[in-house]
Amino acid sequence: MSESIAIALKRIAVIFAEELNYAQAAKRLNMTSAELQKQIATLETQLCFRVFRGTEEIVELTEEGQFLVKAFRESVALHDRNASEKPDGKS
Repeated sequence: MSESIAIALKRIAVIFAEELNYAQAAKRLNMTSAELQKQIATLETQLCFRVFRGTEEIVELTEEGQFLVKAFRESVALHDRNASEKPDGKS
């Protein structure tokens, strides 16, 4: 994995992992299920491994995905804390 993963993509993965449902996660992210699927595919391509497995109806985290989403959750939380501490609120 030579490129860093964008914070937005990490946030998408975290929310999808919380929902494990394309429609519900897409609604929370204000995007279509198709766009969410595209973003997850982009993430997995960048990582060169699967984070999620299943169908549109039944989704679960892979073993690798469980570790990754935990790290992403921490990264997103840190990013949000740092962004909220900046005087101008910009990240």
